[in-house]
Amino acid sequence: MMKIYLLTLMLVPNVLWGQYLFNNDTVKLVFSGFTNVFICDKGTPLCFDGSIKVTPSDKESLYFLEVLDSVTRTAGKVNIAKYMTHPDGFKEKVFVDKFTFQIQPLPETRIFIGNTYTSGKIDPTNLNLKVGLLEPFPESKFKIKEYTIVANKQVLIIKSSKITPQAIAFINGLDKGTSIKLEVVYVDPLKKARRVQGEFYL
Repeated sequence: MMKIYLLTLMLVPNVLWGQYLFNNDTVKLVFSGFTNVFICDKGTPLCFDGSIKVTPSDKESLYFLEVLDSVTRTAGKVNIAKYMTHPDGFKEKVFVDKFTFQIQPLPETRIFIGNTYTSGKIDPTNLNLKVGLLEPFPESKFKIKEYTIVANKQVLIIKSSKITPQAIAFINGLDKGTSIKLEVVYVDPLKKARRVQGEFYL
């Protein structure tokens, strides 16, 4: 006799299978304009309300969450699903948890040269370049792909993640008080390219 199964979506209320971490914090907060890191060790996150896109990583329990560009609301909902395998091999999707998370704009992304950030005065002895946030949370792990330096109508394009000897010589050859404009292309954990601009003074 042929067996007929009805796929049921079960919901087990108030069950937390393992620890959830949003950007390495237990606060259920997702930033827009940012690739958020989500750790869920007992299930797969699913979003049905159109607020975020969920992308699995190549590591177990690690996912990336992105707020969709069209979203203007300040909260979203996520379900945690798990596939249960019956003794005869039949797989059933089970919802083991659901909760609401908050959505906030990402704090301003800035260019740092040494200890100076956008609109500041550069210390010529410390020209280390990076892109990040002033705020300690969320942790930003941006990788610079290239940057453009513009000063005195001269343009220098560097395809490197660091300040090169060529860039150092260019900056050190400028007069004190010169305005220096930078545009930096960087990538997030999903390899998406983003741009940030800033102006500094020597």
